[in-house]
Amino acid sequence: MDRLLIEGIAWVKDTFEACQGSMPDPLSSCRSWRGVDGSGWLDIHKASDLARERGLRIYGSFGGVPGEDSARTYRAVLMLFAEEDEPPKAVVIAQDLDHTERARGFEQAATEKGRMWPFVVVGALAQPEIEAWLIAVWVPEDDSERQRLAALRSTLGFDPCAEPERLSSTNKESPKDAKEVLEKLTKTGRTATARWADAPIERLESSSEACRLAGFVRDVRKHLVPVVERG
Repeated sequence: MDRLLIEGIAWVKDTFEACQGSMPDPLSSCRSWRGVDGSGWLDIHKASDLARERGLRIYGSFGGVPGEDSARTYRAVLMLFAEEDEPPKAVVIAQDLDHTERARGFEQAATEKGRMWPFVVVGALAQPEIEAWLIAVWVPEDDSERQRLAALRSTLGFDPCAEPERLSSTNKESPKDAKEVLEKLTKTGRTATARWADAPIERLESSSEACRLAGFVRDVRKHLVPVVERG
């Protein structure tokens, strides 16, 4: 998200270049992250209980349509931020989809009819989990890594970098487990985090739509960049 802000907004890029090397977080004057009540972030698993403690009504249909189980959780998250004395300009919900109905639940809560959230809502929803996004941008950098990827393609019956959404996230014993596949890909060479940090944005955008990384990049450009640009 920071890279997209730097790419899309001239003054953010200027700030980053001026502060890089002299500050731990060169973009601290451009954006900040927080949860509710001054916390650094909000644990999504605790959102429903916290919302009920505050008397917020998180149940009920969504525009007359019954909500998915996850929709109430996401509604709780958004209501908690909306109730802040100073609501944020944007709320980013990050959660692994795990091949569940969470994507549909997110859409129900984020675009709820009859309710206007006082911020933009962006979903960082990886299918099936965040490791799939790291795999989606992994590119072999030497012969041993190319051989490793070829072996995985043979074992899995598909290219995990081209179709990471076909990996699993709930069975660690499965050869399709995303964490296990990522570990095998990065057994030697640069770490997954290092590759992710400098992967071309174009590669993120060209990733499989089903893993939802490309859509996330589009949403950040469409919804978050304009908010930050306006200040």
